[in-house]
Amino acid sequence: MLRKGIIACSLLALTSCGVVYQGVQSGLTSINTSQVLRQGRYGELTEQELAWAQTAWVYMENNTQLKTGLVNSIDNYPSTNMSSLADYMMALAAAQEFEFITSKEHDERLSLVLSFLNEMPLSSVGVPNKVYNTTTGQMVDYGNQPKDIGWSAIDVGRLLIVLAITKQRNPEFSEYIDKAVLRWNFCELVTQDGELYGGIVKDNGDVFRYKEGRLGLEEYTSYGYLDWQVVPEKAMMLDPYEVVTINGIDIVFDGRDPRDYDVLRPVYSNPYLLMGLEFNWDDINDLTSHDAKHTNDALAAMADSLYRVQESRWDQDRIYTARGDHVVSGEPYFVYDSIYALGTPWITVAEDGSDHDELALISTQVAFQMWSLWKTDYTDRLMVLVRELYDADRGWYEGRYELTSAYEKSITLKTNAGVLEALLYKANGKLYQSKKAKEYRDVKFNSRFDHPGRCLVETFR
Repeated sequence: MLRKGIIACSLLALTSCGVVYQGVQSGLTSINTSQVLRQGRYGELTEQELAWAQTAWVYMENNTQLKTGLVNSIDNYPSTNMSSLADYMMALAAAQEFEFITSKEHDERLSLVLSFLNEMPLSSVGVPNKVYNTTTGQMVDYGNQPKDIGWSAIDVGRLLIVLAITKQRNPEFSEYIDKAVLRWNFCELVTQDGELYGGIVKDNGDVFRYKEGRLGLEEYTSYGYLDWQVVPEKAMMLDPYEVVTINGIDIVFDGRDPRDYDVLRPVYSNPYLLMGLEFNWDDINDLTSHDAKHTNDALAAMADSLYRVQESRWDQDRIYTARGDHVVSGEPYFVYDSIYALGTPWITVAEDGSDHDELALISTQVAFQMWSLWKTDYTDRLMVLVRELYDADRGWYEGRYELTSAYEKSITLKTNAGVLEALLYKANGKLYQSKKAKEYRDVKFNSRFDHPGRCLVETFR
């Protein structure tokens, strides 16, 4: 069984649990050649960099709901999800580090979030709902009307990562974080064979479950489950994958047939950048803080190839490129600026697969994060393009349009938290640091009579 006795598997190396990237090394040989040259930016923030961070924190101050302590995902719109909650908690860690708030304000803000997590209503199967109203804390649909609509294992995985980082930085809050997570039914999030599953609650109460994620995003969010000693074995396998060559650089993309899996497969920067900022593309128990060597060679190589192909587009075509997912002011409201999708390089696609190339941005968030992770002339150039994309009273804009240079003036939690996370990485190195201290959850896992169940690991004999 996947979940019982899984503690016996060593998390020091995924191969010891049977998670082997079979065939990947042969497919990534050419990509791996650049790894020894990668160098990020490290050190105390300059006065200018602190000002950038302060601008991002303005968004949090403007969009915090005082009753719940939650922060709006989009400027002035009272809605959030688990991934956005993770973004806010990462922003809060940066505000603490850079002393934008007092110790008391940090305590109050974090306590409100943890109180919400311990009391929030859960979806019908016992996991966080996809969306919550930030003013009431209640489950809502995408129109912000009260409703249980289902869950996202991907969003929960992202939150688990940031909760782990929060515990590492604030061990005094570890108990309360564990108590919140122990409420959740992991049986619905990770299947017995180790796949991440989301769900939709229909109007009649029936639940439709579906395999969730795509290459890169699955591997990244799986780290959150690994921290809880749940191994999403199939989600962490790169197979099936395919390779496409763009500007002489091999790019790995999801090999699942969309006709069979009903999954859009865009290749874009965001999950690979978060892997770098939070884990340095290392295995979860790697203890180094930051270095140019990565213990997860395959994911490091994939991230490096995505950076290099965007840099190569400037070198060859003189087009600045920093591609991620982002919102736009009008329809379709959200797009993926893809490096490769639907058999086409440099295409911008919406969730329904329609193309919107005119909406491609030089993403503010992506530019900041690439600048932190790759110390190059190209990322310096990107920062010149995005460093003025802000409203001092509201925060950072989404980005600059590739075609026209115009600003996309939408302002979101994800972008502003992404700026703060990039600068926190520069100051601290990789953000997840493996700890071995005994925690509240360990007591529960070792309890013969009070084990939480819910498909979490059993360690007692």
